[in-house]
Amino acid sequence: MSGRGLALALCLLLLSGCQQWRTPAAKGWVMLDGGYYQLVDNWPERPQQLLQQINWRDEQQQQQFVLSALLTADSILLVALSPIGQELWRLHYQPQHQLTLSGIAPFNQPEFAKRLLAEMQLALLDSSIITPRLYGLTLTEHTTTIGTERYINHANGRLILQIDHSAQISTMTPITLKGHHYQLQITTLQQDFLP
Repeated sequence: MSGRGLALALCLLLLSGCQQWRTPAAKGWVMLDGGYYQLVDNWPERPQQLLQQINWRDEQQQQQFVLSALLTADSILLVALSPIGQELWRLHYQPQHQLTLSGIAPFNQPEFAKRLLAEMQLALLDSSIITPRLYGLTLTEHTTTIGTERYINHANGRLILQIDHSAQISTMTPITLKGHHYQLQITTLQQDFLP
């Protein structure tokens, strides 16, 4: 094979390799600032129902709502309620990465909803569940006197997300996620374990 033919064959091999590693939505992959996280499509820990206070703010706006989360081996159901109890949006995530959405923008947009779900999983799940689902990202944790700090970094070392009090679903202990231009705080108000 000539040098030109060998170069062409190598290019084709590289292109086919790139095409094999895609992040199809059907597989639950979510892009996080140049890396990827594969969503967990069922709750791998003890089934439970949570009532959580969510505060989200960026440089222009702030949103506050109560989130009812039903986390089971069959599905993840999130329902957001306004302070007066009106349903704002609903997210239902089931095995085979089936996503059903309804409600107000931007929460009814699949990419936004998947990013929110990814960040909640990165904050709440044990690192042993998360780490194998990262591509082009790394997770590190440090335990301090006030709790566990978790860092999600791009493969080049750039910090993407800092999570304070990660994997600690306990009432009245806020979990704080800090991104480049926004902050998300999750405070569990009530936790009920299911049989």
